[in-house]
Amino acid sequence: MTQAPLPADPHDAEETAPDDPGLPFRQSALDILLRRMRSESDFPALSEAIGAINRIAASDREGVNELSNNILKDFALTNKLLRLANVAFYNQVGGGSISTISRAVVILGFDAVRSIALSLILFDNLENKAHAQQLKEEFVKLLYAGMLAREMAGKAQVADVEEAFIGAMLHKLGRMLAMFYFPEETALIAHRIAAEGLGDARVSSEVLGVSFENLGIGIARSWGFPDQLVQSMKKLPEGKLRRSAAGADRLRALAGFSNALCEAILDTPDSERGKALAKISGRFGEVVPIGVEQLVEVMEKSMQDIAQFALAVNVNLKQSDFARQASKWAGMRMPAAQGTQAGGADARAAVEAQAALESTMLHEHAPILDGASGAAAPESAPRSSAESQTVLSSGLQDVGNSLIDDNVSINDILRMILEAMYTGMGFDHVVLCIKDGRRNAMCGKFGFGDGVQDLIRAFDFPLTAPADVFLVALQQNADILITDIDDARIATRIPDWYRTRIPARTFALFPIIVRGKAVGLIYADRARPGDISIPERELSLLKSLRNQAVLAIRQSV
Repeated sequence: MTQAPLPADPHDAEETAPDDPGLPFRQSALDILLRRMRSESDFPALSEAIGAINRIAASDREGVNELSNNILKDFALTNKLLRLANVAFYNQVGGGSISTISRAVVILGFDAVRSIALSLILFDNLENKAHAQQLKEEFVKLLYAGMLAREMAGKAQVADVEEAFIGAMLHKLGRMLAMFYFPEETALIAHRIAAEGLGDARVSSEVLGVSFENLGIGIARSWGFPDQLVQSMKKLPEGKLRRSAAGADRLRALAGFSNALCEAILDTPDSERGKALAKISGRFGEVVPIGVEQLVEVMEKSMQDIAQFALAVNVNLKQSDFARQASKWAGMRMPAAQGTQAGGADARAAVEAQAALESTMLHEHAPILDGASGAAAPESAPRSSAESQTVLSSGLQDVGNSLIDDNVSINDILRMILEAMYTGMGFDHVVLCIKDGRRNAMCGKFGFGDGVQDLIRAFDFPLTAPADVFLVALQQNADILITDIDDARIATRIPDWYRTRIPARTFALFPIIVRGKAVGLIYADRARPGDISIPERELSLLKSLRNQAVLAIRQSV
């Protein structure tokens, strides 16, 4: 049912709708809409996912590791992101050989992985609605605007190309979210705009109580986007735009240009295309100086890029009116349907090996300290040994490629190793410990898994304590699997700090010994007794990954 306009309250006024100064933007109206959105089961999850990535981006601490770990929590997101990293969209920077999120960050850059993840998170929340096709059409348009902005960032003097991409995508966020969460109201707004010839800011304010623009700005702020990106969402003034020295103004102008071009693509008959381009160029020419010939090249490149994104998320662009029109403007044939592009099958097959990520498995037991017996087999469905081996082998290849690259840091390589173990074996957590020589102690460095920061802080134990299981592994250079920490034959070897701070009942240890000295330890766990077993081939691959850590550390000292 359509929501009636909310009564005005002058005490709530904070801003005005940009195209009608007489309409107050009321925080109370935004609060009411946000409460309605939070009642939808998917909105809290969407907000948490985007908010988490923005918090990581704003943090100075271990941003790369936290970003990778956050993405890995979502199997579908991981799968699609790796698929995009390996198709032609990113081939120029090393695509085609990326099997871990950690390496994707190294190759593509933190900001590129962040922008891909944000766009995928938004897209994935359009899947389960009756009007999904309309929403996908809107998303294709916003994604194309982002790709145009990325390609034209230099022309607009915007230094951060990924910020340009996100800014253009967010420019119409309020309208897209209103379509998703308030479809009846959005349909009424569209009808009134067409029938009465009014601006969308005025009509959306009257119907929703807040304009599309201010709805998007309010939500972007609640999601933790930086102020410069939020400011880029504001509607531009009418008429010819003037160049500004302020970075926020340039970002806003670029976002406005990209979205104006997308609106023209969708709404302009073929015969009027030249006039539409002339009008856009006249308005934006000073802030985004680009000739028609260069613009066509940018549009063609962006169309190729969006085709790769569509392949990764299973969208058939031939069913998109916008994509068909954009292809005409770029002077291209429509991109091939999903799954038929050259190289697409290979990229899909390479990434589908990551199916091992969300399963639990493990079949046979590796040697266990003091011969502790194996507990009952895990109840979760086992993953095939071939799948586990594929993921571990791909991780080894990632690490091998990185070891010969002088631009890849030791921490990046160690992250790749841990991620390959984590995803390949389905562990709950994997943590890297590094020796603190000043205190003669082993300390947690980084890791993967839910709540892993608590585990990292828990790992801080002296190397001079009685010979517990951790010291045995380090002193004897022994790879150890503890099937059940409460097994009578092993219980006394489990230190008190572990029992009091770590809830896992089964774990594996892989010491890192360099030139005869213990410098680190890789720890991997599962919650229930017996949930870890390691077949011979997988054990060999895990040891090879550990040996790559030894080699990387040896090369760095």
